[in-house]
Amino acid sequence: MNYSLEVNSSGMLTEPSEDKAYVTIRRLQTVMIPIICIIGIVGNTLAAGAFLSASLRTTSCCLYLAVKCLSDIGFLSSLFIVWLYRVHVPIFNTNGLCQLYVFLSYICAFLSVWLVVIITFENFIRISQPQWVGIICTPRTAKIVIVVCVTLSLIFYNYPLWTAGIVNVDGSALCSTREQFQNVVMVLTYVDTFLTLIIPFVIMLILVPLITIAALQAYERKKRLFRNARRESKGSSPETQVTKLLFAVSVVFLALHTPGHAIRVKLMIVKFLQHVSPSYLDVTLQRLFEIFYYMDFCLSLAVYLIFGANFRKVFAALYFKRCQQQNELRRIQTNVNNTVSKYLLKGNGESGVVV
Repeated sequence: MNYSLEVNSSGMLTEPSEDKAYVTIRRLQTVMIPIICIIGIVGNTLAAGAFLSASLRTTSCCLYLAVKCLSDIGFLSSLFIVWLYRVHVPIFNTNGLCQLYVFLSYICAFLSVWLVVIITFENFIRISQPQWVGIICTPRTAKIVIVVCVTLSLIFYNYPLWTAGIVNVDGSALCSTREQFQNVVMVLTYVDTFLTLIIPFVIMLILVPLITIAALQAYERKKRLFRNARRESKGSSPETQVTKLLFAVSVVFLALHTPGHAIRVKLMIVKFLQHVSPSYLDVTLQRLFEIFYYMDFCLSLAVYLIFGANFRKVFAALYFKRCQQQNELRRIQTNVNNTVSKYLLKGNGESGVVV
């Protein structure tokens, strides 16, 4: 979002380009965005391949995570196009690509957010209502939910295809909203804020504490069950591994999205109630928190590898199979060479005795 700021009621200049902290954060964004995009696109591509492998795609949460990886790739691709515009590669201001970028960014952001909400809800069911797991947490249900989410996103977010275009601003061609649709887009933007920011965030703030409480209660029940046993099982059950991974996805999402959401809500409230422009600090913090927000699309693979034990096994088997085969061949060849060497040494020793 570009800010065009004036002098506010206190007389303080609020043009962000004049503030050193703001300029520093913008430069940091310019450096970090391509790194985030490249790492995120590669990581999410590898993760999607693992989640869609034969051994994982039979689990509902893996289908959700696979689609989330694909939507993250779409979002990062559109973000990279914006970065190219920032470094004066103006393909963003091409008719057709302009509309496609806005359309793609809206849909992918919507899907990524709501898939995390769905994953969090499924995790809540797995922990607190295990009797419903066989009904709700199934691949068939996941496919239906995914189709519904994609369909709804296509229906609601098709408006950039006909409201966005190349607009002449001060002699420069920019990708923006056509003048005749500005009021419509303003209303739809506020609706989008509720759909992708306020509603999901409130749901997450409710579900994550409930999951934490349910997990602690389940742990206490497990301790009581094993209190009189000679020893507890050392390994985690598959269900525990799944809930651990899903909980990590939810917590990372909240940690990286909360700062940006908080500042956006504050700016909206200030604009409506006080009718003043944002301060240096608000605009600078928003730019800083945008980096945190983008990081959520980049760090997914690391989260899956750290907290997903089964995912790690499948990932290693899928992408490092050739390395494992080569190591196995080297091990076999080494064993053969050692055996042959021992045989030859033994043969030489016997020959010496005969002589």
